[in-house]
Amino acid sequence: MPIYQFVVDIQYKSHVRDPRGETIKRVLNEEYEIPVKNLRLGKSVHLEVEAETKEEALKLVERACEKLLVNTVTETFEIKGL
Repeated sequence: MPIYQFVVDIQYKSHVRDPRGETIKRVLNEEYEIPVKNLRLGKSVHLEVEAETKEEALKLVERACEKLLVNTVTETFEIKGL
């Protein structure tokens, strides 16, 4: 069975506060004098999935995101195939 590779990009929703991002932005602005206007952190998850087709593999990754990888109340996600 073929193996398909995906990257899931996970970000906080725009209305959710990002304290780590705020701290990094402040340090860049104040200590390093880099004029960053906006900074939000996210995470990426790299997966290899075994499935009959790429479409089936994508559905499995979507299910993994909805069930475990992403808090859909506070986060959004985008899946990219490699």
